[in-house]
Amino acid sequence: MRLSRSRTLNSLVVLVFICVVWELVVDLLSIPQYILPTPTSIASTTIKYYDYLLRNLLDTSIHALVGLALAATFSLAISLPLAYSEVVRDTVYPLITGFNAIPRAALVPLLALWFGLGSMPKILTAFLIAFFPVLVPTLTAMVTIEKELWELLMSFGATKTQILIKVGIPRAMPYFLSSLHMGLTSSFVGTVIAEMVASDSGLGYVILSSTSRLDTALAFSCLILLALITFVLSKVLSVVERRVVGWAYRVST
Repeated sequence: MRLSRSRTLNSLVVLVFICVVWELVVDLLSIPQYILPTPTSIASTTIKYYDYLLRNLLDTSIHALVGLALAATFSLAISLPLAYSEVVRDTVYPLITGFNAIPRAALVPLLALWFGLGSMPKILTAFLIAFFPVLVPTLTAMVTIEKELWELLMSFGATKTQILIKVGIPRAMPYFLSSLHMGLTSSFVGTVIAEMVASDSGLGYVILSSTSRLDTALAFSCLILLALITFVLSKVLSVVERRVVGWAYRVST
């Protein structure tokens, strides 16, 4: 606990130092606020537009979390048949990999055309970007059960289905929960991209509209809020991860 507090204090000191240097550099070099606003300007802008930013932050967060939930659900659902059958895996996985090579940002205009402006393009973009980072570690954990363990279980009469359910899924859970951290970031990226293209709400929309008005301080406020919310949610995921699969982690001494 004392070590954790010390690390937190050190991080805060470094953050304050960066803000002070940032403020001084902007003032000394007379950099225009529309190019690089100072931390004090960003803070005052955040306070000024607090209600507006909070409303759009909530909008972005809801759509990102729904997209992440869909990505997690589909990843688990698809991992089971892919892990169970090598034929299915060799057939379907290359298709998923090929689709992953398509920049998802390029799909946003199509999603807006098909589903209109609003929630659906944001949720689907978040889902599409978060899906692959969650699927790969989960599936890898399921299909890499040690050969010796597999043969031992088979010799005791365990079926392929039993091995997958009783060994493969528990083995994959630490990887699955850990992958949600990357999926969380990806879902927020997807939501913000969709908001910039196919929405009139959310922090992505605010960033786009504020930069078009050269209100760079407001854009920075949105970026800082995005960083804060993803940090907080990632910490929540870490707590859940430790409680659910604490057995998978080495106890520190």
